[in-house]
Amino acid sequence: MRTCLLVTITCPDRPGVVERITQAVVRHSANWEDSRMARLGGDFAGIVKISVAEEHAEALIAALRALADPRTSVLVKTVGAGADTAPQEHGLWDLRLTGADHEGIVHEVAAYLAGRGINVESMETTIVPAPVSGSPLFHMEALIKVPANQSLDELRDDLTRIGEAQGVDVEVVPH
Repeated sequence: MRTCLLVTITCPDRPGVVERITQAVVRHSANWEDSRMARLGGDFAGIVKISVAEEHAEALIAALRALADPRTSVLVKTVGAGADTAPQEHGLWDLRLTGADHEGIVHEVAAYLAGRGINVESMETTIVPAPVSGSPLFHMEALIKVPANQSLDELRDDLTRIGEAQGVDVEVVPH
């Protein structure tokens, strides 16, 4: 039997961070499955799903937690194997949003999606200088899972209205 772990690590970015994690994984005969990692504001942030034989799980958890220090945060959580039991859905859709940066954009969109029972599978946001003016330009790309009971036309219309109210362009397209 296998145990699945979800490991979250944050620390000042430097070479070797990922190697330290993989070293613990390999030493305990575990398997690195899914991961997302990024450098944000000078820090490294990563989340990894690891599977390990049940008899090695506690030792791996201890080894991963031992990576923590005053500047490194490591959280380990036991999770299910990941069988998707979600209700039937229209499928995955890409949500893209671009416009002048200001507070509240992500919250407004996230609140709408949550209210409709739409799951955010992944999301990336960036702020870049606008080409001519150099003013902050906000860009968001999200992968959303839309339940079958949701109208795609209504979803697009509502997100367009939110975009207009927030002063951003919104696009929803099949993934």
